[in-house]
Amino acid sequence: MARPREGVRAWFLLMLHSGLRTSEVRHMQLADIDWENRRVRIEQSKGLKDRLVCLSDATLEALKAYLVVRGPASTDHVFIYRHLPLGSKYCQIRLRTYGKRCGVSITPHQLRHSCATLLLNAGAPILTVQTILGHQRVDTTLGYARLYDGTVAADYYRAMLQIERQLFLPEDAVAEPLNSGQLLALVDALRSGTLNESQQEMVRVLRAGIVALAERGSAS
Repeated sequence: MARPREGVRAWFLLMLHSGLRTSEVRHMQLADIDWENRRVRIEQSKGLKDRLVCLSDATLEALKAYLVVRGPASTDHVFIYRHLPLGSKYCQIRLRTYGKRCGVSITPHQLRHSCATLLLNAGAPILTVQTILGHQRVDTTLGYARLYDGTVAADYYRAMLQIERQLFLPEDAVAEPLNSGQLLALVDALRSGTLNESQQEMVRVLRAGIVALAERGSAS
């Protein structure tokens, strides 16, 4: 019989990385998983249209590890407890239990919110995130996510750069590439926003690379 922690890790990642609802996790069938194309089919959740959801590497590994120890069952449901499909409150209770051990409070719905936030702040288009989460309206998707100031700043400066080129350059002129000073000014503008740790590291590496290229060019 499957030990609880393997199953918890698998459906935890399905919620966090793929934005699945609790009901979608509980009703998932073995035949719904497309291992070759790294996707899972979600059928008629909340009366909505069926959708295909992509699976991350971590989720695939967790699912495979869980199925190795899943054990026999009288059902084709992916996730079982004591040989039966999960009950309606199983995921909430498990998260509450593990959360108490870690000193945090967590719910399945928070994991869906986190999925939307992580994807949007990593640059995923809003319509893509809407499709992944299975929302009928894009407003619902935006309500799920918290955009970091740094993400908004990056989008703004990228768009404004294009606008300025269109406004101030003749149509037949060839746009000159930005020099190192202009690139550093753009990067520093991004740094002034509220970035998460991953974004801060990316900006730091980008700035260091620009400086190194500028120094190499001046030395040659």
